[in-house]
Amino acid sequence: MADSTLIDTLQFGPDDAPTHKYEVYGDDEKIPTYALIYQHSGGDWEKIDETLTFAAKDEQDEASSTMDYGSSDGLPELRDLPAEARERSEKHWRDNFAD
Repeated sequence: MADSTLIDTLQFGPDDAPTHKYEVYGDDEKIPTYALIYQHSGGDWEKIDETLTFAAKDEQDEASSTMDYGSSDGLPELRDLPAEARERSEKHWRDNFAD
């Protein structure tokens, strides 16, 4: 986690006062692997003791290892993994913290 790249910061809650923040990290800007979750309390963001993980890295490794040798095709087009991470973070927030 120490060499991870910050991909996105998402805030959820009322527009004028977000209550939760998800910092999405990955090995690079295209492959999110986890999100740190913060809760707004009394003016400061406090990290909660939970990390949301994404399977994107495992999927990419699996796709590249199953390619046939000698194939003229490159790696298959990957989905928009950062967008999927944003959707999954929002779903996690709705399921766990939204009223």
